[in-house]
Amino acid sequence: MSSNQPKLDTAIKFGAGRVRCEQGLLPQLGEEIARFGKKVLIVAGPRSWDAVKDQLEPALKEAGVDYQLEIWTGWCSNEAADELAEKAHAFGAEEIVGVGGGKIMDLAKATGETAQLGTVNIPTSASTCAPFTCMSVMYTPEGGKKTSWRFDHEIDAVYMDLDVIAACPIRYNAAGIMDAMAKKIEMLNGRPEMHIDENPIDVYTAYNMAAYVYDVLHTYGQQAIADNREGKCTKTLGDVAFLNVITTGVIANTTKSFRQSELAHVIYDGVRTHFTHEAADAIHGEIVAIGLFCQLYFNGLQEKEAELREFMRKMDLPLTLGEIGIEPTEENLNTIEEYIVNSRHYNSTDPADRQRLHEAVREMV
Repeated sequence: MSSNQPKLDTAIKFGAGRVRCEQGLLPQLGEEIARFGKKVLIVAGPRSWDAVKDQLEPALKEAGVDYQLEIWTGWCSNEAADELAEKAHAFGAEEIVGVGGGKIMDLAKATGETAQLGTVNIPTSASTCAPFTCMSVMYTPEGGKKTSWRFDHEIDAVYMDLDVIAACPIRYNAAGIMDAMAKKIEMLNGRPEMHIDENPIDVYTAYNMAAYVYDVLHTYGQQAIADNREGKCTKTLGDVAFLNVITTGVIANTTKSFRQSELAHVIYDGVRTHFTHEAADAIHGEIVAIGLFCQLYFNGLQEKEAELREFMRKMDLPLTLGEIGIEPTEENLNTIEEYIVNSRHYNSTDPADRQRLHEAVREMV
């Protein structure tokens, strides 16, 4: 079923039909989900379901929403989407509901697309903009990067309970901060600045939104993580969660999930493809953040690296490939470099650019 993926739609889909990001939201989600169907298939991660079930289950019951729960621990793959879509059809589901982190959010969307049903996403961390984007990153069942599946419609709804976000381990929200801040750095891709006369207006608009997100997160991100350490649901933490998931999702959707991700995300893809087992415990934003040192160097902004390292260090994030399980041997670094060169994100034939990329990859050591 999921192999019949649609051709790329040139229309911009900005996000989700309904978005709520507030405290005390879980008890209201029965009525919210009932807007889209009275029978739903819930796809959830095990820890994520534990974080919401005590409030979500009664809310669904009260709203008369019947559900079938599928706890998923694997990757977001076409095989998984096919399997879950079949279960949704057998149950008579009218909507897919995702509960979890980025991989579950993507899997819920892919399941909905495969089953030709809408999707409601309930993120349990602010680790990625995946709940909001109109695409899913697809992997092999073993965890290697396969493709990016772009949809021709928006997500039905995204509901983020900030009490759940405040209770989430800081690692995930900190990684989400870096994944959001990455957009400004990546969109430059080989240049220190961006100008309106050299870029399509949608890309230039998205870049300026990304610059705004970067500035706010740089100013308030560490305070948000300090609040998160104490389990406090503060305005600062809520603001950061909104930027990580919702605003960054709008940025991604504005560029149709093309120009907002460049070298740091290609490095993430390369790590998942070639170092699937070595970096299995590393999460998306952690890998992307390490890739930003390569991206900054390639942009000609080497002087920004030390500041970024210190910012990440204060949030206990890994700083090198070695810290996520990849030995920084020449062979491994060359593997990553070749992966970048063979991607659509690197188009230069200039030997000077290749040398600069060669040096940039070594900034992750």
